[in-house]
Amino acid sequence: MEQFGNIVNKIKCKKCGDVIESLYTHDFKRCKCGAIFVDGGPDYQRIGWPSGNREDWIERLTNDSE
Repeated sequence: MEQFGNIVNKIKCKKCGDVIESLYTHDFKRCKCGAIFVDGGPDYQRIGWPSGNREDWIERLTNDSE
């Protein structure tokens, strides 16, 4: 069976620079400016931003990032 490694649910807000990570199911986190959020830990990945392109608001991070 193929292993995919650990799923990391971590993002960085491009508005305030805050890095947030959801570590477990229903672990809802919002950045300090309130523009973005992340939820779900490794079980499901749910992210949100105000409007427009995700790339304008969010930088996806890996386990090795910040």
